[in-house]
Amino acid sequence: MLKKRYAFRKRKFSKAPPPFSTVAAATLIVFVVFVFASIQIIDRGITPTLMDIAERRTDEFATRGINTAVRFAENYNYDDLLNITYDNEGKVATYNWNSAVVSEINRVATDRVEEYFRYMNTGEPPDYENSLFEPEEFEDTTENLPQKDPTVVEIPIGQATGNSILANLGPRIPVNFEIVGNVRTNIVREDEPLGLNGAWVSLYVQVEADVQIVIPFMTDVTTVATEIYIDGGALMGDVPDFYGEGDGGPSIAVPQDSIIDDDEE
Repeated sequence: MLKKRYAFRKRKFSKAPPPFSTVAAATLIVFVVFVFASIQIIDRGITPTLMDIAERRTDEFATRGINTAVRFAENYNYDDLLNITYDNEGKVATYNWNSAVVSEINRVATDRVEEYFRYMNTGEPPDYENSLFEPEEFEDTTENLPQKDPTVVEIPIGQATGNSILANLGPRIPVNFEIVGNVRTNIVREDEPLGLNGAWVSLYVQVEADVQIVIPFMTDVTTVATEIYIDGGALMGDVPDFYGEGDGGPSIAVPQDSIIDDDEE
């Protein structure tokens, strides 16, 4: 009796491609991870360069801001700041500050510096009379922006490699700095001896500006201080009858007007 042999054939299962939604999701995940990793690498590569530029720019912005107060202070002179009273003989009796003028100089000088910082951040011209800055017209493109806006710097993407040869290669990334500042002003007087009983008085505006860049990162506060010379003048008092240097030397007698008149007769 013959036995039947049964042959079992393996079925071939055709592998269907994964659905489009799965491929799209996987591609999106890989793309997001790649972009995020690239951003982190670029950020770590260009941050040291940006920090160095920001530290230099803070000092530059503070100095520029202080210089905006110079033109306003130059409009005042010696007689505006001091109230001087004279006696019957026309000699200086008393002198003190003109508080109204001093307050105006402090207020306007501070406003001008702060207005300059706002101008730097917004790109708009300062809103005060006799503006030191004229509005500039330029195309709103990344190519022209750094030439017109000093708060914008361009960093080549090759800086992220840390290689000096590749540092200038690749597209340039524009970075906009945001500036914050605090300004303090004060009127000071310096007296220098002049003659036997006189003084040369020099008047200055002391301006201090604390400037910091907070975007895209926070830098240390940079303080810049300067003195703006306003004007100077001489204050002459009575000439003493006797004059000595106070070191034991002989005193010098100064002739009075009556003695001079008698000699002339």
